[in-house]
Amino acid sequence: MIFEIYALQGEIKQTFYYDNIENILSDKDGNIFEYPENSFTPESRQEFIPFSPNLPLKKSKKINILKIQLGLSCNYSCTYCSQRFVAKPEETNKGYIEQFMSMLDNIEFNEKEGLKIELWGGEPFVYWKTMKPLVTAIKERFSDWESSPRISIITNGSVLSDEINDWIIENISSIAISHDGPGQHVRGPDPFEVAEERRLILELHNAMQGKTSFNAMLNSKNMSRKEIYEWFVELTGNENVSVGEGSLVDAYDEGGLELSLLTKADHFKFRQIAFNDIYSTDGKIGFVNIINKLDGFIKDVLSHSKAKYLPQKCGMDQENTIAVDLTGNVITCQNVSAVSVNSNDEPHLSGNLSDIDAVRITTSTHWSKREHCSSCPVLHLCKGSCMFVTGDYWEKSCANAYSDAVSLFALAIERMTGFIPIYINNDVLPDERKDIWGTILTHEEVKVPYKFPIKVITENL
Repeated sequence: MIFEIYALQGEIKQTFYYDNIENILSDKDGNIFEYPENSFTPESRQEFIPFSPNLPLKKSKKINILKIQLGLSCNYSCTYCSQRFVAKPEETNKGYIEQFMSMLDNIEFNEKEGLKIELWGGEPFVYWKTMKPLVTAIKERFSDWESSPRISIITNGSVLSDEINDWIIENISSIAISHDGPGQHVRGPDPFEVAEERRLILELHNAMQGKTSFNAMLNSKNMSRKEIYEWFVELTGNENVSVGEGSLVDAYDEGGLELSLLTKADHFKFRQIAFNDIYSTDGKIGFVNIINKLDGFIKDVLSHSKAKYLPQKCGMDQENTIAVDLTGNVITCQNVSAVSVNSNDEPHLSGNLSDIDAVRITTSTHWSKREHCSSCPVLHLCKGSCMFVTGDYWEKSCANAYSDAVSLFALAIERMTGFIPIYINNDVLPDERKDIWGTILTHEEVKVPYKFPIKVITENL
C-alpha cells in the first residue's frame, strides 16, 4: 500500500511516498532512496509462511533457538506481567531432567548453525535446584561442540546470592535484570531498595560487563527511554550501560490495559517523547534493541527488503524456534503454559517433543492474516505485535505498538531524507494515526469506561 508522507525541514515542506509491501521510499519526483548497489538478495532471507488458528503454525525438527520454561512460579507479582493470569502447570523438578534431555534426541541441532538456549520462569532462580543440574546436563550434551550453545536468563534479580552469582559468571552467556528504572514502582517491588539485593545485582553486572543488561518496558506512567537510561547510568556509574527491551507494554491482561496509552493525548505525548529522546541524543540512550530496530528498518528500506520476508516481532513464528517445558510439551511461547487456554479458546499446548511432526500452534495469527497489518505504514517496525493476543487486548496492543513504531518510523525518514514526517495521508488510517504528533488535526477524546480487574478468591469450605 502507498502512503503519502508530508514532512518538514524547518519551514521547508516536502512530500514523500512509502510502499510498505515493497518497502520503497521515494520523493515526489520519483527518486528512490536506496543503496548505490542493492545489498539485498532474495536468497538471503526466507519468505514468511502465513498461519492462523485455521492454518496452524508448525515447527521444524531443526532447532537453533530453544526456550525452556522451568515453571511460572515467581516471588513477585508485577502489575503488567504477561504471565500474571496464566494457569500454572504442575511443578517440575530436577527429577525430570534425564527424561527431558533424552527427548532432545527427537530434534536436531547443528553446531555450524549455532544454538541459543533461553531459561525462563516465572522467576527462573525460584527453580535454582532444577536449573543448576539442567545446565550441567546441557553442557555435557554439547561437550563435543567447539562453540558451546549460548545460554541466557532473564531474572528480577531479587533471589541472587553469592553462590548463584559465581555460577552465572561461570556458566551463563548473558543475563538480563528486569527493571523499569524510575518507573519500577509502577511495575512492582524494587530489588535496589534492599541493600543485599542491590549489592548482588551490581556485583554481577560489573563482573559480566558486556553480557548483562537491564530490561525495561515503557508504559503510560513511564514514557521516556532517556530518563530510564539516565537512571541506570546514575545507578551503575557506567554511561555504556545496556538497557534491553524498551518497547511499550502489550495488553496481555487488565494490568496491561491499565498501563497502556488510554487517550489520544497519551499517544501524541508518547510519540513526541520517544522521537525527541533519540533525536536529541543521536541515539545515545542505552537501548540497544531499539536503536538496532531503527537502524535495521533504514537498512531494509534502502535495500528494498519486501514484506514477504518480514517475520513476527517475537520470532516465535520461526520454525526453528521452539518453546518447551521440562515434560517436553511444546507451547506457543515462554509466557504461557501447557495447561493454559488462549482467549480464542485454543490451548497453548501445541504438541510434544516426542512427536515434533505433529506440533500445531492454533493460538496465533500471522500479521498477514490480521485485518489491518498489511495496510499499516509501520508494518516493518511493528512486525505484527504479539501473535496470540486477540479481542480488546489486541486492539489496545495494536494501538500501543503503532505509537511506539511511528516515532521510529519518523526518525528513520528523517535520517534518510533530512525531513521530519508530520502527517501520513491514506484513506485507511484513522485521523489519530495520520496525524503523527497531533499537531495538524483536532482530536476529540472518546471516553471508554475502564473495567477494573476483579480478583476472585476461592476458599475450601
